[in-house]
Amino acid sequence: MNMPEYYLSVDGGGTKTAFLLQSGDGTRTIRARSGPASIKSVGETAARENLAAGLEELWRQAGFGPEGVAHSVFGLSGCDSVNDERTLANVIETLGFPAGQYTLCNDAVLAFYAAAEPPGMVLIAGTGSIVVGVDSRGNFTRAGGWGYGFSDLGSGYWLGCRALQEALRYCDGCGPWAPWFPEVAKVLGAESLDRLTEAAADINQCDQVAALAKVLLTWPEPDSLGNDILEQGSRFLAELLVACDQKMAHMPGETPHLVLAGGCMGSARYADMVTCRLPARLRDGLTAEVCEPVQGGIRLAKRAAEKTAAR
Repeated sequence: MNMPEYYLSVDGGGTKTAFLLQSGDGTRTIRARSGPASIKSVGETAARENLAAGLEELWRQAGFGPEGVAHSVFGLSGCDSVNDERTLANVIETLGFPAGQYTLCNDAVLAFYAAAEPPGMVLIAGTGSIVVGVDSRGNFTRAGGWGYGFSDLGSGYWLGCRALQEALRYCDGCGPWAPWFPEVAKVLGAESLDRLTEAAADINQCDQVAALAKVLLTWPEPDSLGNDILEQGSRFLAELLVACDQKMAHMPGETPHLVLAGGCMGSARYADMVTCRLPARLRDGLTAEVCEPVQGGIRLAKRAAEKTAAR
């Protein structure tokens, strides 16, 4: 009896990586998780180690390895340039996936296909931020997501930076007080706000900064300073969506689907701040039901396998 075909989806972000292995008929699903697989967040070595750890757990549960997979899709944050693609392809192939049997793309692509079909756009606002558009012909367009230090505006990293900047300004005697400053210190592991400067000096990972975003996103009674930061971030994200939409080749009368994904969009308040800044045409395409991004990779893997079989 032949083993059923299996498809693999890997959704690697700046905070965690999700693995999904699924039989073609959907009767068997195997999952695993590991640390971040973004080379921009943790570097090539750590990204490879985290991918290897998740795959090892997946193969342990499945009872077979990559040779039993019809096609795999790796949607990885930080896959932004030709050099990134070369680096990540090398990592993937050293893990047992031959060229031609996997698809490599940015993780934003998975998030879109998990929730919608072209034409449309997905905004991911997690550790970083990016907008990817797919037109009715399957052509990709993007805006943002070029790097934490100089792009990714409105993202978790950006919000965390702004929260930390304002708290440190207060500690230095240069800025006003906000009631959420002690929580910033707590998230960074400082015993008190007085020790925040020491904790900040020890930061060496992007996700440590991005973790501070939840202070602003979940604070029960927004103050003027926190609200101003969220308003500015939402404006940046809305600008990315409008810019990406303008780059896309739309058919007359077409309303693109709009998908909001990523940890920051889990805040209804922040998501509303973004959508209220958009033109009605984009708001009308908002997709309310969002599946796990990793599910989008399974959909893409099946399509890739079908195309290969049809050749």
